[in-house]
Amino acid sequence: MPGKSAAGQDQVDTAAKVEEAVLDMIQEQGVLNGINLNDVAKAAGVSRTLVYHHFGSRRALLRSAIKHELNRQQVETKTPTEPMRLGARVAHGLRSLLASGFYLRLTTLLHLDGSTAPRLMPNAETTLLRLERDHALGLVPETDDLPALHASYAAAVYGYALFREIFARDLGIDVEELDVRVAAQLEKLYDPVLPEGRPET
Repeated sequence: MPGKSAAGQDQVDTAAKVEEAVLDMIQEQGVLNGINLNDVAKAAGVSRTLVYHHFGSRRALLRSAIKHELNRQQVETKTPTEPMRLGARVAHGLRSLLASGFYLRLTTLLHLDGSTAPRLMPNAETTLLRLERDHALGLVPETDDLPALHASYAAAVYGYALFREIFARDLGIDVEELDVRVAAQLEKLYDPVLPEGRPET
């Protein structure tokens, strides 16, 4: 029995090495740059046959590596509980995503491949309830479609977080500086004009 256990551990170690190699390659060159199993095997220091044996296909390998990394990171997204002006909520969402690093990119790759987990908007129901409350308090712009409002600012935040390096390069601005400036612009863009006499929160 000890031999079986050692063989099983070898398989786990090989799979982990291969997944790490894939994640490094995604981070360095992006998934669309033609990652293939030969390159992955070479980077992991194992044979291509072993990669096929463990994962079967490039697609299965990518999905396995991404899921492994998402589980390892265990990024927890929290929706602020206190009443907030919408602009502040959007800016908070952007900063949270930027702090999660590689997580959003990996989640997006899984969804583009047809996965439904992890959810792209894990706190959607809670956020909508808080938006309803904040709308009643005059902290959210007048709208009759809060789900669409939520989707519109999520799209802005996710889109920026995914392409921030490219935006910064094209604009000739340091990426960290652009992060601060974009958060400020989103806050202004989504802040409602408060009725006269209504206190700001």
